[in-house]
Amino acid sequence: MRIQAVDGGSPTAEPSLRPAIWFEQEPSSPNQWRLRLSLHLGSQDPAKPFAYEADIKLQGKVQVSDSFPQDRKEQLALVNGLSLLYSAAREMLLSITARSVYGALTLPTVSFVNLVKEATQPKPPPQDPVPAQPTPAHPPAAGPQHQSTAA
Repeated sequence: MRIQAVDGGSPTAEPSLRPAIWFEQEPSSPNQWRLRLSLHLGSQDPAKPFAYEADIKLQGKVQVSDSFPQDRKEQLALVNGLSLLYSAAREMLLSITARSVYGALTLPTVSFVNLVKEATQPKPPPQDPVPAQPTPAHPPAAGPQHQSTAA
């Protein structure tokens, strides 16, 4: 955790909060996930600096009950687990900044539903670019044409 009061910063300037997440299902236990939440707090506009800059990184491990539906376990673990980590970050930042020059800072509430949804959606496989084919000097003969691409 790194928190710094910015010289010339203002609590009324527009802040920028960028969360980043990492997660992995515990290989030895299918009901457990390891989570990491990184938060970067800075200024929306460098010409009008916000009062504080912060980099906060938290880790945790969560477990979902066996009785919870299998198809919803990951979402429950990630959304609720990251929300727990975020609430801990909010509390720590509030406590530390309460004793600082610009006074207490409370982070806004955040929903991790969309961030988790985006992170867990399958990514399409990268496509190989189609190589350019030379233009024939003479048009091909009429008839059926076939095209194949390597997978």
